[in-house]
Amino acid sequence: MIKREIAKYEQQHALLDGVFEPTRKSKKGELYLRKVEGYFDYTDERGKIHEGAIHLRLHAPYLLNPQAETILLALIQLSSIQEPHNGLEVEPTQLSLPTIFGTAEGNAREKLTALITVRQYELLKAAGMSDGKDSYRLLKQYLERMSEIRVHYENKATKWFGSDYFLRYYASEDGRLIVQLNWRLAGAVLGDYSYAKIDLYERRALQKDASKTLHRWLSAHLWAGQTELIKYDTLAKHTWTQEATKKTQQKRIERLKREILPEIAKLDKWTIEMGEKGAQITHHKA
Repeated sequence: MIKREIAKYEQQHALLDGVFEPTRKSKKGELYLRKVEGYFDYTDERGKIHEGAIHLRLHAPYLLNPQAETILLALIQLSSIQEPHNGLEVEPTQLSLPTIFGTAEGNAREKLTALITVRQYELLKAAGMSDGKDSYRLLKQYLERMSEIRVHYENKATKWFGSDYFLRYYASEDGRLIVQLNWRLAGAVLGDYSYAKIDLYERRALQKDASKTLHRWLSAHLWAGQTELIKYDTLAKHTWTQEATKKTQQKRIERLKREILPEIAKLDKWTIEMGEKGAQITHHKA
């Protein structure tokens, strides 16, 4: 059996810029939250598009970073492998919630969550982490922080709103983890949703957090076989979402051109040609 190293990631939730921001270390980072917002179009049953009708607002712990996102990606990737302890398990049928983005596909219509059972060392391996004591500590920390994310949503076209959790987890004494993903996040696994394909081999090859963040956005923005000229300001905006002065923004762009884009360009499936105001970026098919 060929092991798939692709994590299918639902864009409307998990790909909101700023949830897993490259951040500086902070002794009291666990005490702070950052608000992340996004607006999306909604297509009703008649096919009419309501622009910006969907409003998502996330409260995410400050300490979440690209390493935490890698763990989440590894969870999604493992959930798609139909092997013992790695297979996707879905809870018994229960009342469904309405969806913000449309009708759920297949049996996802009747499911609220997806359960993933995995051993901790398998998850660490999939995330490209060692099996040392510090890695287990970080795994526990990041799972705890991700479980604290709340998603608040409103659909101005349908006039309903609500709140939901991002992730829940349970650990057993024998080293197993049972992770409960909100099925809207796992939508790309359970149904035919708009998703991004994140190549975990490529992600593990990148050393810098900012490179991983930009690679995730580019993977969603430029599907394989596409090419586009993207301004440096746009690339920087999707790498660092914290507000910055003009001088700080210029330093970010300089780092983008000096470190981040060259590192991504070393990956086999990416070609990047840097110009004066932007870069011509090509995502090659396998």
